[in-house]
Amino acid sequence: MSGKITVSGVGCCLVDRLYNNISFDTEAFARFLTRTAGDGGLTPGRLVFKEEFDRFAGVDFLQTLPRLTGGRQAEAMNVGGPCIVALIHAAQLSGDTATYRFYGCRGQDEDGRFLLSALKKTPVGTDVYRLEKTDATASTIVLSDPDYDNGNGERVFINTIGASWKYRPDELDDAFFASDAAVFGGTALVPQIHDALTELLDAARSKGCFTIVNTVFDFRNEKVHPDRKWPLGKSDDSYRNIDLLITDHEEALRLSGSASTVEAMEFFKANRTGAVIITNGARDISLYSSGKRFSGSETTLPISQAVAEELKKGNKGDTTGCGDNFAGGVIASIVAQIRQGRRPLDLVEACRWGIVSGGFACFYMGGTWFESHPGEKRELLVPYYEKYVKQTNHAE
Repeated sequence: MSGKITVSGVGCCLVDRLYNNISFDTEAFARFLTRTAGDGGLTPGRLVFKEEFDRFAGVDFLQTLPRLTGGRQAEAMNVGGPCIVALIHAAQLSGDTATYRFYGCRGQDEDGRFLLSALKKTPVGTDVYRLEKTDATASTIVLSDPDYDNGNGERVFINTIGASWKYRPDELDDAFFASDAAVFGGTALVPQIHDALTELLDAARSKGCFTIVNTVFDFRNEKVHPDRKWPLGKSDDSYRNIDLLITDHEEALRLSGSASTVEAMEFFKANRTGAVIITNGARDISLYSSGKRFSGSETTLPISQAVAEELKKGNKGDTTGCGDNFAGGVIASIVAQIRQGRRPLDLVEACRWGIVSGGFACFYMGGTWFESHPGEKRELLVPYYEKYVKQTNHAE
């Protein structure tokens, strides 16, 4: 395919307010830790709705926040969300070889104005990013502890869905389904889209789209049925129309109702998912392809040694957006491979770009990197990619 590739994404886009160097090992933090699944308490690595935390704590979270942060202000305010951050990163890597568009909504408030202004500084098209006048823009307060998990770092997310409750499946136009690739990112935070995934994925595949789903912690379903696996749309039929599922370890376990990565992967295979990537923080990723779109394979890949060495030297911001940038790196590689006419696609190659992209996100605060000139981020990533290729070729 010699022309531009078109990629459309729908899902989570929000304002991240980032608090770094927040210790999870304090009396104040322990006071608000979750006690049972879905109860509204805080858990490292997980997301909770602000309204549910308020009920759990018996007080508005904004009154609790100074106790957790020592009264500090947020270090940064950034564009966040598994869909938009992945699309921005992919667009930055793809350059003028692809067109990326984001479908979603914002509120008529300061956060909404911030997001619209910020997105106009990226290569992602915002012509279908609509205004919802009656609700606040979606936002998340991110508490980050870089020393958690033996220095690998972790975050806690307190989310307000806001206007995203209103975004409907019928707002996806014909152009969305005419795209070469359709990305459904973090749809658990856009409830009406998430609940319609079975039908939307079927429609996208029937139109010839390459379908990608990257997930986020589904607090809504965790609260309703903490003892059951999370639904992805109306039924498990969703999985057969996913060309690539990107999920982290805990989300994979909860989506499959499994106790291990191996069991989760078997669930995704049994439901005919085209290909699956399961990330696990600073640990090896697991990947599988059925052979439909990618060459058939099942293996693991390590983190980038070059990135790890930089982090040990103290060159780090926080881990916010690592998974989203991982997804963006994978998407950019898939777009490049489709444009080159590669068949079947190479999932390992896509994961190489994902791994260095996710690792690079640890070097700055928040998920979104704003380029000073087109191609800047790719230029910075290429040396890490080249080192990672040597690292993994040597491992083979």
